[in-house]
Amino acid sequence: MTIPNKNDQFPRRSTSHVLRDLLRLSRFDRYNPLFATFAGVWSTLLAGAEKLADDRTSTSYVFISRQTFLCFLASYIFCGAGMVWNDWIDRDIDANVARTKDRPLAAGRLKTGEAMLWMMVQVAVSWGILQIMLSGKDVWSVLLPAAVASILYPYGKRPLAQRFHLYPQYILGFTIAWPAIAGCAAIHNQKLSFGEIAHHCLPLCTMIFFWTLYLNTAYSYQDVVDDRKMGVNSFYNLAGKHIHLFLVMLATTVLLLRFDGSQPTSGGTLHKENFLLGVWTVAICMVEVFLRAGNAPMHISVFA
Repeated sequence: MTIPNKNDQFPRRSTSHVLRDLLRLSRFDRYNPLFATFAGVWSTLLAGAEKLADDRTSTSYVFISRQTFLCFLASYIFCGAGMVWNDWIDRDIDANVARTKDRPLAAGRLKTGEAMLWMMVQVAVSWGILQIMLSGKDVWSVLLPAAVASILYPYGKRPLAQRFHLYPQYILGFTIAWPAIAGCAAIHNQKLSFGEIAHHCLPLCTMIFFWTLYLNTAYSYQDVVDDRKMGVNSFYNLAGKHIHLFLVMLATTVLLLRFDGSQPTSGGTLHKENFLLGVWTVAICMVEVFLRAGNAPMHISVFA
């Protein structure tokens, strides 16, 4: 009689294969984590342009660029950690959904220990970057709300959350919008309190929240068939058969809407188009900083 080996579920794999799956687990092989960087990048550039407009000698384009890059990096890496947590909580669900069944944890190619260690490394790196970017001030005030929201996000997909009309897109919208606070703090936190910075960012955060609500509802609709079989909670449940009209209402500020409720995969196309919209907005914010800095005296410093 042969005794089964408990490690048969995880056959030996080369280091390169494990590393490749860890990167896939964080979605670093795709454009998705870049969505988490837009709020911070936009906010940093806009705050920098605002500061230059008030006093062109108060900062430099080099400093604004440095802070923007650090905010981008912290948001990108922290999003990777959030992806790991989401996939670990959802691994059993993902294994039964056509689009997600090949994810490393759902497919059984990675162990829980490997995934959790990788997640903690990314959180630690993000924390370190924020320490540098914010000069040690308000780091936990910036990091903790995003961390709590990231932990709660996968639980928002459970039927219990739907009973309280709590949808995962609400939590995701908050998580994607929150880096705007970090971006503004990267420029102003030495002179403004955290509360003043949060109040200053409220309009931008609100816009990003509703943009994410619209965008992720369309994106998640790709899995509508499998999700409904398993009772997965999502914001599109509010719309029922009127999903297209529902998204039109959410996207009142979006000029081009290419979503077909009869073709769930069109949500993926819409997702990519809005990614390009985000990149375009980054470019516009950079132009604004250039214009503000154009007539400023030469003041090259990475510290202010």
